[in-house]
Amino acid sequence: MSQFSTVAAFLLLGLVVILGGHVGQAAVAKVKLNNSSHPGKCVLDTNTILSPGETGLAPDLPCVRAECHADGLVTFKTCDAVAPPPGCKQRDFVNINREFPACCERKYNCDKHI
Repeated sequence: MSQFSTVAAFLLLGLVVILGGHVGQAAVAKVKLNNSSHPGKCVLDTNTILSPGETGLAPDLPCVRAECHADGLVTFKTCDAVAPPPGCKQRDFVNINREFPACCERKYNCDKHI
């Protein structure tokens, strides 16, 4: 399993947490993702290479911010865990192409009383 896959698994596990009616903390992970072909940069995948101080969305993860630090260290942060309104079910993100954290907005299904 690659380093990025390990981080992805950790972050997805963090997304499973739903706190009854309260806003929860986001999942945060730090991992070194450097590559000798791109010295001093953070290499998330072949199409996502960040310089120190740059942020972007993590590839293949909906609405996860990646921030590059020195020596290839990357901090990944998910959206805060938010419980759906009472009687509603949480659905997909409204628009995962928005910048973080605007992409965290979720859709809810409140048609049927759950």
